[in-house]
Amino acid sequence: MGKSENKQIFNRILITGASGMLGKAFQDVYDLKYPDSTIKPLSREVLNVTNHEDVMSYVQFDPDLIIHTAAKVDANFCENNYENAKDIIVNGTQNIVELARACNAKILYPQSFLIFDGEKNPINEETTPNPLSNYGALKFEAEKIVIDSDVDSLIVRMGGFFGGYKKDKNFVGKIIPFILAQVKDEVTEIEVGDRVWQPTYTFDLALNCMILLENKKSGLFNMASLNSASFYELTVKIVEYLGIESLISIKEVKSEQLDNKEEAKRPHEAILSNDKLEHMEMNFQRNWEDSLREYLDDAYYKDMFDNIGLDK
Repeated sequence: MGKSENKQIFNRILITGASGMLGKAFQDVYDLKYPDSTIKPLSREVLNVTNHEDVMSYVQFDPDLIIHTAAKVDANFCENNYENAKDIIVNGTQNIVELARACNAKILYPQSFLIFDGEKNPINEETTPNPLSNYGALKFEAEKIVIDSDVDSLIVRMGGFFGGYKKDKNFVGKIIPFILAQVKDEVTEIEVGDRVWQPTYTFDLALNCMILLENKKSGLFNMASLNSASFYELTVKIVEYLGIESLISIKEVKSEQLDNKEEAKRPHEAILSNDKLEHMEMNFQRNWEDSLREYLDDAYYKDMFDNIGLDK
């Protein structure tokens, strides 16, 4: 990962959804790079973004940057609970825009790749979104609220990510405990689908976003790991990096066989191209294999497999 020049331009940073995996990554990056900044990380238990009065009470904090990671990220939930999801994703974002306007703050809005249908790849900043699910449609609606406002903003459309260890609610965070349970039950093979994505480390995303902010960039950017992988290929690497190849094998199956287990429709393949980052020489994303290996080389995951007969 490249290094920024530590050009701090924000002193009071408010992070919504700070207890989530992405919100925590932003908090960690700013704590590391700018320990003298005043950071107010607000979990959903502390700040309900759907409550306008609660949101506007933070005018007194007077943030100069709002990192708005709060959202209902469970796409399957959103498919069955549209009004609830809209309240959080759309109305919550409108409230944050009003707070930013009142404080003359900049908004960093992380966007999901699920606003795209994946019919044409690669996807650059000029590709027209076409969501396949309620979650994608609501996230795109929220993005348009930010863009159409008079508030300075940086919108970053991100690849599917992993990170946060126990906070990880995405594929990596789910598949590793599942593998552990299967190994303990002496299951020697599991099936994983061939849907393709870009496994992207939350720390890499947060650091790259910070570099854009340091350089006073606004507008819309794609940001995802270099190269893509199917869920199957990623799982094979997870097993390899954890050193448990002798305990379990991974069988590739067509993702269509697993689609009926999901409420929300997702693209089979949606690959973001970091064109603007490349053009500005600010693409500090890594190959997913490198960031995944670094992420898994941590006691949190190593300790999971300490008592299952591995020669560590």
